[in-house]
Amino acid sequence: MTTIKTSEKDWLERAIKKYIKKETFVLIDDAGIGFDKDDLKSAISLLKAVKEKGNISLKQIIAVLAGIGITGAGVYIIIAAIADPEPTTKLGLLISGGILLALTGSIGTFAALGYRFSVKHESKDGNRFTIGTE
Repeated sequence: MTTIKTSEKDWLERAIKKYIKKETFVLIDDAGIGFDKDDLKSAISLLKAVKEKGNISLKQIIAVLAGIGITGAGVYIIIAAIADPEPTTKLGLLISGGILLALTGSIGTFAALGYRFSVKHESKDGNRFTIGTE
């Protein structure tokens, strides 16, 4: 099981990826953001709590989500280009695939962000949570 600490530089992106993959993970709020169980029930509630409590701007949150989407789109485009046997069609495939993913790829991510997770509070000091699928 993965442990994510809020003092780490890329903690939010890693946590969002765990929510999207519906994987269980431990979140340790060692930066003292002040999360409670309700803040961690879904990726949307985490993003809302981070914006309100964590001094992270909407611009930074959008950058995290865009980075996740771009990574997924890039992997898909590379796989599609490698699988295409004709070199002359690769450019058209890359362009059309990129446009298709840019327009529709975020729908699945946002659906996954709204999925509800179970949250277990594990420490007396209030900073360790285990987050998993229900």
